[in-house]
This record gives sequence, C-alpha cells and structure tokens, in this order.
Amino acid sequence: MSFILPDSRLAHLMRHFGAHDLAGSYFLPEVFSTPMELVDFINAHPPTHSLDQGNGRMAFLFEPSDKMIVGTCGLARREEVDAGCIIREQREGYTLEIGYVSSLPSTHEFCVIAERREDGFHIITAFPGGYARPFAQKSQPKEEYELNKKFWEEHVLLKPKNTMQ
Repeated sequence: MSFILPDSRLAHLMRHFGAHDLAGSYFLPEVFSTPMELVDFINAHPPTHSLDQGNGRMAFLFEPSDKMIVGTCGLARREEVDAGCIIREQREGYTLEIGYVSSLPSTHEFCVIAERREDGFHIITAFPGGYARPFAQKSQPKEEYELNKKFWEEHVLLKPKNTMQ
C-alpha cells in the first residue's frame, strides 16, 4: 500500500500543521513538522485499522506503537462541551458548530482519509484524533448523508478559548 499526497491537497492538509485560527486538530511539529514527514511515516508503518467509506475512499487509523502524543484532537462529543461555549461558524460553505474549550486534548492516534487510485492511495486529508465522518452533503447517497448528519449533530469541532473573537 502506497500513500501519495497530491499537490492539490497540500493546502488543505496544511491546516493541521502549526497554529491556525481554524477549529480542529493539529499535529505536533516535533512529531510531524511537514505533511511530507507524515506521508513518509504512513508509507513505512501499517495502519492499526481501516474503514471503507465507499466511493473508493478509505479511512486509515494510525497509532504509533510507543503511544507517543502526535497532536491535539479537535473533536468532541457535544455533551462533553459546555453548551454556552458552542457557537456556529461558516467554513467552506458549511455551517459548523465549534466548542470553545480551555485547551485541546492531546491524542496518540491520527486518521488519514484517502482515495484508492491505480497508483496508490491519494490522500484527501489527515488529522490527529480518531475517525470523524465527512460533513453531510445532500449529494451523498441517502444512507451516508443520514449517518454523516447524525455524527455531526452529536459532535462539535474544538477550538481553544484564547482564540475566541
């Protein structure tokens, strides 16, 4: 199995490297300072789990064997976040619910979403933390749309309170 990072996905993947104003997960720079370091790692280590997402897409979960912290997790179940700290934000045409927390929890696992192609798996995105379903889109098959919608009704992205506007 070979993972390839298309140039067209690099900008999207960069949002999970370094400090940004966006909600979500971030890789620790001392673990993966660039997306290419991440690609080198996943090409040298087998995933601990994989999930078929349909349409040729797969989710691969990685957990380094020494349980090292790889980054911060930017996702939580809605009931784990104070309702008064959840707001709605627009991002890339989606209305997202963001839970503001004192700090993002650390994680020792990460997820890679990739599309199967003839020459290998083309990376769509990668982020620290466990599996997160895609955002619900009306263009998805009905069953997939309902699963994704339910997932995002039960979860929120996280953002540190010190970034509140």
